[in-house]
Amino acid sequence: MEQLLSKNYSRFVNLLILIFPIVIISLQVAGDLVLFLLAIMGICISISKKLSPFSIHEIKFFSYLTFGYFLAVCISVLFSGQAKELAHYIPRDFHFLFAPFIALALYKAEINTNYLIVGTKITLLVLGAIIIFHLKSGIPWTDRPTGVINPAVFGNLSVSLFYIVLVFSQKESFKHQIFTILSLSSGLFIIIASGTRGAWISFLLLLVAYLYFFYKQKPKLNTKSKFIIVLIIIGALTFFSLNQSFTDRINLAYVELTNWVSGNKTPNSVGVRLNMYEKAINNIEDVPFFSGHGYRTSNIALFQNETSSLGKLSVRFNHLHNAYLTNYYNGGIVLLGGLLLLLFAPLILFLKANIQNRENPVFIAGALLTLGYASFGMVNILLGDTYMNGFYTFFLAIFMLLSAQSVKISST
Repeated sequence: MEQLLSKNYSRFVNLLILIFPIVIISLQVAGDLVLFLLAIMGICISISKKLSPFSIHEIKFFSYLTFGYFLAVCISVLFSGQAKELAHYIPRDFHFLFAPFIALALYKAEINTNYLIVGTKITLLVLGAIIIFHLKSGIPWTDRPTGVINPAVFGNLSVSLFYIVLVFSQKESFKHQIFTILSLSSGLFIIIASGTRGAWISFLLLLVAYLYFFYKQKPKLNTKSKFIIVLIIIGALTFFSLNQSFTDRINLAYVELTNWVSGNKTPNSVGVRLNMYEKAINNIEDVPFFSGHGYRTSNIALFQNETSSLGKLSVRFNHLHNAYLTNYYNGGIVLLGGLLLLLFAPLILFLKANIQNRENPVFIAGALLTLGYASFGMVNILLGDTYMNGFYTFFLAIFMLLSAQSVKISST
């Protein structure tokens, strides 16, 4: 009976793994409901089995990382000077508070990565269909139709989904590779449609990283796999270069950059970002080293007395369009350190595991997930949006768990 219950539990968890990537971007709240259900399951397991996610080897490090980041956010809220007013922002970071129990729920199941891969492929196809539907409804490319979430988040998460599919496609049968090519083609389409230049930069940076991993394992790949991967890369670069929306957005960015460098301070997307970066870097010594100015106060601290058009526009934002500067201004070295640990500590683990085993796609997928998020944070806010938080918590939990289990098996 207990064995049957365990199998049914694993089937249910794998079903949630299949569903999550499909709903996290396409439906409001649905992704959070999946995570909430996993968290409740983990809490029930913790109570009934008297298990702590902080004492289980495979998920202990993940649990400390995520819970530690949540504590860093709470500290920055306390130093904000308006904790009561900012309390409604904290639920956005509950993903990290409950992440250890989400990991515990996953730990007690036998995870079938096929569910994760199929769910991710379906997601790219569904998102492509959403974009096509919006465009057929009369929405022009310039309005950046991206479903239920803002274009920046949509574009960034689409990049992560694209590389998850690509990494796990190397040893598939021909039948599955046709499905893969269709989903990756849809992925390129939606990344372009998002109009998010930061996502395009991240896409190219991750392409370089992926080619590195590909080069390191190339003796292990057969000719067919090499051909398909090279074809995908060539197709991606061609699709980007020939797309009119892409070239228009790139040309606009170049014009805005040139104008800002020449002294033209007319407000625009690039100019606002560069003005924020310049102002933040020039005043970084005034930031309280340990506490910062307080949660979501970075722009107020910098621009509240500004009279220029760029300054008046900048103060309306609650972030500096750079996750690292924003976290330092909001929470000092505590919050910035929490973010850096959350991104780069798992990356180091994945890279070390990859050195020992170049063939395991989990290590590569985990490394590209963390590298992708690190690149997203260079030109935008990173962790503070429920979609970005939920996505990272879910996939990091799975990849770190599978990575720890693989390393444990290989060492025995």
